[in-house]
Amino acid sequence: MKRLSDQRPPARYQPSVGLSLLFTPLPKGAQRPVLDVSYALGSEHILRFSAREALGVPEQTLLLALLELAGEQYADCGDDAVVSAADDRSLPGRLWSALYPEGGLGMPKTVMIRTTWEALNRRCGTRSGGSTIEMRKAGLRRLCEVVVWEEHSGCRTTRQSFLLVWVEGDDRHIHLALNHRLASVFFGGQYAKLWMCERLRLGSDLAMHVHAFLSTTMRPGASLSIGLDTLAARVWPTDHDSAPAGTLRRRRSELKRALAAIARLSHWTVLWEVGVSTSTKAVIRRAEGNTVRDMTSATPPFPSSQLSRSQGHTDPTVASDTATNVCSLFASGV
Repeated sequence: MKRLSDQRPPARYQPSVGLSLLFTPLPKGAQRPVLDVSYALGSEHILRFSAREALGVPEQTLLLALLELAGEQYADCGDDAVVSAADDRSLPGRLWSALYPEGGLGMPKTVMIRTTWEALNRRCGTRSGGSTIEMRKAGLRRLCEVVVWEEHSGCRTTRQSFLLVWVEGDDRHIHLALNHRLASVFFGGQYAKLWMCERLRLGSDLAMHVHAFLSTTMRPGASLSIGLDTLAARVWPTDHDSAPAGTLRRRRSELKRALAAIARLSHWTVLWEVGVSTSTKAVIRRAEGNTVRDMTSATPPFPSSQLSRSQGHTDPTVASDTATNVCSLFASGV
């Protein structure tokens, strides 16, 4: 019998977020650096993410859990889960104003979510308790503090918004709204598919981080050839070129263990091209599903000289496990 997590549809991950360095593995217990990350959507179109604290893998897990939940609630509730500048409901209006401090006039619509701390903990693979809920709250605060700057240098415009906003309602539930870029995946935008049931089977932050990157880069049915040093340069971009030889060897070893964990997942295969004395290049394959046509598309994060890709077109789909119908609550604005 499949576990509940195996029956949920995938989280839809927006490529510009998934391929950016918004989330990185952070040393345990160390002071978090300031977040200041850019991602080029085009030669004159830049996304910048800034916050007082960098985001680690646990924050990425939380965001993916929210995206998974948003997909289920939007599928169930349709327009009742949609928020726009013209929304006259009380709570959606508050969420919109928090998301866009300048009013958000002309900004695309987005999706809101209703959940509880206990539900979020289950989706993140942890039990609920006072310390766990406090940790989850801290992670959600960090996500909500991320300012997204969208800059068009050609037309000299800059738009400000937040990655996520959160309001605790009188009903003791958490109410959230996604940045329109995250929500675009529900309105015809491109997206990658990431299964949380796969992610939660991995044993380390590094393996989860690499799995999210590969899930964003590779369609189901695709293959990818990538060197360990190329992958290390993505995971540790700030000092990869200047790191001592011993650090580089340790990082290769850690990446091999992370890829070995991914290879134990049923839909992934990792083979090694053997060099003179050691395996330094991985050939990764992501298995196809058999039911629904995959409409995802993502821009390769590295030049074609560094990656070898093949395209796939199908992936598995599964039924939603949403336990409570929240559509009437969205409709009434709670």
